[in-house]
Amino acid sequence: MSNSALVILTSAWSNKIPSEAAFMLQGRLEKIPEDKMQSLGFISLKDPVIGLILGLFFGLLGIDRFYKGDVGLGILKFLSSFILIGFFWALADLYFVWQGIKKDNLNKINQHLMILGV
Repeated sequence: MSNSALVILTSAWSNKIPSEAAFMLQGRLEKIPEDKMQSLGFISLKDPVIGLILGLFFGLLGIDRFYKGDVGLGILKFLSSFILIGFFWALADLYFVWQGIKKDNLNKINQHLMILGV
């Protein structure tokens, strides 16, 4: 993979994956042939900042969990919002959804790299 393409991908993904995984991922990206590199730009990743904003404004309703893709937990969180535990869950999820989205994004990238044989 060309150095400029590697820099572009890693900078685009830097806030969307766990920071400790960036170095490991960079080593794998360097092994990708040029002809397969372009497909990496089409991986749809969710933005943890959007998850955080949704959690701040709509966390009690479980909207942040729906955005992350945890529909079952989103429904459970919504139902628990009518009791006191829902408030504490919404506060804790500000961190857990933020980190969960980054881990989900890393898993998507890793799956795509496995398909490419890297």
